Amino acid sequence: MLRLSKDIWENRHVLRSQFYVNIKTTVATTKLGMLWWILDPLFLMLIYYFVVKVIFNRGGENFHLFLLCGLVTYQSFSRSISLCTSALTRSEGLIKQASLPMVIYLVISPLVQAFFGMIGLIIIMIWNYHALGLHTLSIVVPVFLTIIISFTAGLFLSIFEVYIRDTGRFITYILRFGLYLCPVLYSPDRIYESQSIPEYAKTLYSLNPMVHVITAVHDLLFYGKMFDPVPILIVFAFVLVIMQFGLFFFRRVSPYVPKLL
Repeated sequence: MLRLSKDIWENRHVLRSQFYVNIKTTVATTKLGMLWWILDPLFLMLIYYFVVKVIFNRGGENFHLFLLCGLVTYQSFSRSISLCTSALTRSEGLIKQASLPMVIYLVISPLVQAFFGMIGLIIIMIWNYHALGLHTLSIVVPVFLTIIISFTAGLFLSIFEVYIRDTGRFITYILRFGLYLCPVLYSPDRIYESQSIPEYAKTLYSLNPMVHVITAVHDLLFYGKMFDPVPILIVFAFVLVIMQFGLFFFRRVSPYVPKLL
């Protein structure tokens, strides 16, 4: 962890320039630019709202806002995972030419996606301004947790992608399915209070870190209250432990990456 902090600090100027380049590149690839990062979750919200609320008559009051909180958070996470998976293969030219620590390539994507995700969360804050308060400042906690979860997963997935180039394709399907394993379309209470779901399945569900991240976002921006810090702290500690294993694995394997690209 100390070595990671040192690498980030020593290459902070590279990170800053790559951060701006990634944002400009992402915006420049579409005609509407940054506006797409607002329209995309809104369109998805309308689709799911139509299916869940109109067709199945489920959901509750202000279900559109509930949906939007989950969709913005999960999309930021999903895109970060996808980009972290391909971080090394996309940076083949830079890796072979520059002498940067390869872990730096994994840091950029989660930061960029967190930036765009914050745009969506700010839209929600403006839309649901009645829920704002001092607790709203704590939104940085689930955003930061999403960054480190994505980064930690990327330590493993980026290496797998180098060895098995179809890894990214499998991850795409897993992330699509993962949307329904997170409380985006429903409250987690529907899982925990269901009599038809066995206890072991509920335990497995609670081990999904994004369940607690999205729940925290719902608490802050939808319900207008402070989230429960206990599950967030547990997730944070668990992710830090996995990150240590991930950094060890990444550093052991990464010297072989340039030859395989």
